[in-house]
Amino acid sequence: MVEQFPENISFPAKEEKILQFWSKFNCFQQCLKQSKRRPKFTFYDGPPFAIGLPHYGHIFSGTIKDTVTRYAHQNGFHVDRRFGCDCHGLPV
Repeated sequence: MVEQFPENISFPAKEEKILQFWSKFNCFQQCLKQSKRRPKFTFYDGPPFAIGLPHYGHIFSGTIKDTVTRYAHQNGFHVDRRFGCDCHGLPV
């Protein structure tokens, strides 16, 4: 049996339902809790870009960073996601 999809999909409404589900069941924290005893993979994300207006390069680098951590988690690591420091060594 093939499921029929509606002709018009409200992506913002779908996103809201997904976010509510993740909040209700605390999914992100549950993933961290379940992987706590696995080997650690620490990824230090750098600070946000300090100069210029946002552009596609920001999206590109953010996507790569996100992909690396998700890949590590899916391959059996406990992934600590930490933000880095700015050019003066101060936490962002």
